Amino acid sequence: MKILVVVSDRAELAVFDDRFIGVVSGIGPVFAAAASAAAIAEYHPDVVVSAGSAGSLGMLEIGDCVSFGSVVYADMDLSAYHLLPGTSLAPDRRTFSSIRLASSSDHILASSAAFASDKSRYQPFHASAADMEAYGVAYSAYLASIPCLAVKAITDIVGEKPALGDYRKKLKEIRGALPEKVLEAVSSL
Repeated sequence: MKILVVVSDRAELAVFDDRFIGVVSGIGPVFAAAASAAAIAEYHPDVVVSAGSAGSLGMLEIGDCVSFGSVVYADMDLSAYHLLPGTSLAPDRRTFSSIRLASSSDHILASSAAFASDKSRYQPFHASAADMEAYGVAYSAYLASIPCLAVKAITDIVGEKPALGDYRKKLKEIRGALPEKVLEAVSSL
């Protein structure tokens, strides 16, 4: 099975071996969507995985490594069209408020182009955690009709401001669990 893993930086990719096709997207949903679409076209994977770090919105603990069941785009605001926050409008005029991932998990991941610093911003989505890439990866996989997973290591608590050094240390400690958690999630497909 060809597993495409999309991460935001080289340090996250370093823990994945040759069982995975790895792509570094850069930070944010736009870069993630573009990198994912290009990699899907080039490698024709069987499954696409958004892997990396996320901030807990209160339900998850630092150190948890979680596979999410759906992802929402927290930045989307089409309230001028009388749509709820997070609702997207597709080119064919269909609306959707989340993308269902290939995991049976009940955890919701909220993606944003901004680093998560205020929990209240994510309350309408009932999300467990926030990241910056999963929605872009999931939308690219959705358009290609390829199953998608989001597997994230919880490195911080949204609203708490860890020192950058502390954040990097936690990320380094936790990200080693990602490959096995990805394989576990893929095996349940």
